Amino acid sequence: MKLSCPSCKSTLVKKNGLTHYGKQNHKCTKCDRQFVEDGSSWFISKETKELIDKLLLERISLNGIIRVTGVSSRWLQNYIKELYASIPKDLGVIEEMPDLENWLDDRMDEEIGRLECIKKIRFHWQNIKK
Repeated sequence: MKLSCPSCKSTLVKKNGLTHYGKQNHKCTKCDRQFVEDGSSWFISKETKELIDKLLLERISLNGIIRVTGVSSRWLQNYIKELYASIPKDLGVIEEMPDLENWLDDRMDEEIGRLECIKKIRFHWQNIKK
């Protein structure tokens, strides 16, 4: 089977040295694209990323995730950095405590309102039973 360029599908390909991983690098003479034969196997699939997300949520150790999924530690660390960077800076958290007295007054007013409503419902049911 003849090697073909992943971009233009041309078979006019020549060797172009080695990558820093020691893999044979190729170059297409038609579009000048450089590539490694079967380089797509290096990419992490969507399913593997979803599994890693689940394992991270389960608080599995990073070494455990590496053993289960077969990814490199460098890739996993970079992936976690990407996830962390994608988290919005403002999560809607109130940084300062509300005035405790006002907050308790509001909660008390709400609770009194609920109790008055329950009292009206009970009174209504008692009148219906009679």
